[in-house]
Amino acid sequence: MPDAPDPLPPQDPPPQAAAAALAPAPGAALAAPARVVPLASGRSIEIAEESAEERIQIRAAAGQLLVSIRLTDEGPVLSLSGASLEIAAAKTLSLSCDTLRIQAAQDAAVEVGGSLHERVRGSVVREAGRSARTTAREVMLEASPGGVEIRANDDVDIVGERVRLNSEDPPMPLSWEEFRARQALAEGPGQRSALVAGEDAAPGGPDDRSPRGVS
Repeated sequence: MPDAPDPLPPQDPPPQAAAAALAPAPGAALAAPARVVPLASGRSIEIAEESAEERIQIRAAAGQLLVSIRLTDEGPVLSLSGASLEIAAAKTLSLSCDTLRIQAAQDAAVEVGGSLHERVRGSVVREAGRSARTTAREVMLEASPGGVEIRANDDVDIVGERVRLNSEDPPMPLSWEEFRARQALAEGPGQRSALVAGEDAAPGGPDDRSPRGVS
């Protein structure tokens, strides 16, 4: 049986094909190697260029990324990482963005020396895992044009010097006569006859000095 012919040795590709394989794709640019500037503290500054983006990074001696500045077509992007970060402005510090997210793994505190004004065009949802408390010299709640709803799975305690529901402004009237006189002044002369006609129907009669429902 005749021997099989020896396989042909591999042939090198034509020079034109090899050059085409090594050439960058259309529109692509060769990335320059990053330049590293070591510092005396052991930290280093790294400067790199990638396509249409330039990057400046500061790394710790162990290699952790501390500061990163990326220059993109949409603008600069700044990233900071560290145990503590402090920003101080002598006059004004302004933040403007489409979306603001603040996340604290533990506690958060906001202290304002003057007044605090909040304006929200949408809805406000506040959730507390435990208790919530509001303390002020004066508290006012107003819903317009909607209503106010209070729900509790346990007791609802309202404690005050006087608890008034749809009542007159203080000082409170001490008798039915004083109450009717106020109503007559508030509603006009045309209502006086109706109030006088209803004296006999008032609880306790006109001589009762402590009108029921008026405290």
